[in-house]
Amino acid sequence: MAQYRILTLAALGGALALAACGSANEAPADKPAASGGQATSGGVPANWKATDACSILDKATVAEILKRDVSETGLSLVHEPGTAEAGTSECTYSGPDGNVASLSARWSPINDNTAETIAAARSTSEATLKAFGKTLEDVPGLGKAAFFAPGIDQLTVFIDDARMIVVTAQKVPDGAAGKDVAIALAKKAGA
Repeated sequence: MAQYRILTLAALGGALALAACGSANEAPADKPAASGGQATSGGVPANWKATDACSILDKATVAEILKRDVSETGLSLVHEPGTAEAGTSECTYSGPDGNVASLSARWSPINDNTAETIAAARSTSEATLKAFGKTLEDVPGLGKAAFFAPGIDQLTVFIDDARMIVVTAQKVPDGAAGKDVAIALAKKAGA
């Protein structure tokens, strides 16, 4: 569990730090960044609200994929977007046997999921994971880029220029591979 939190915070922290910086590629105020859906008045996609990760991936879907009861969700790490700052949140899914999964979501109004940003996040995650004797694995076919952290069953996906998720399957069904479960959850979250 501590490994999961360290890696999640490292990946999300790097993304947030990058989001706080302005960019020459900022979207004009009257034209929202690529979002995967219609924007609300603040530019945040109405059908993919990064400030409410629990709305992106509902507990019934998580329960179905993990084959366990998910009785509650908890929303945390909420950051409302600014004109050049990303909106973020984390949803934790819990059942009678404790936390079973989590989803961290990020949406940027300035389309800052560039090749450089992705490389920096990957490098940070790779260095953190290396401290635990694990190697990051690329996952082709998901978004612009995706990588998986074995041992903690955590998948980071840069969905498009504006959206990013970190999904962790903390308790997978017997006989299931953590990577496959994390990918299934990420796909349901829009990856």
